[in-house]
Amino acid sequence: MILVLLRLSYALLLLVGISGLFTLAPPDTHLVSTVIIALVLYIPLLVMAPAVVDGNKRQCTWLCFMLLFYFCGYAVQLLDPAPVFTLAVAKTTLTVVLFVLAAMQIRQGQHAD
Repeated sequence: MILVLLRLSYALLLLVGISGLFTLAPPDTHLVSTVIIALVLYIPLLVMAPAVVDGNKRQCTWLCFMLLFYFCGYAVQLLDPAPVFTLAVAKTTLTVVLFVLAAMQIRQGQHAD
């Protein structure tokens, strides 16, 4: 169940993050530049896809570490005006949910002695 929720929150974070770049881009911005920015920002998160698919504990640990950087960036965006703020709330919430689910995936199967 945790792995299913982990996959869902991962997909939602990618969807909200990448689509937010295209919806908030200025009208005179070229599509190519927006795609390049999306790739630069979200390729590190896409590299962590095997952690979400397999549920490997070591890879989930690296995913948690990487999510801290995304959380910091999204927390700064919470200070921006309304359209960016609204997406920042969604992305920050999804990042926290993904972090907690990845941490639960890491802890799953370990018994307290």
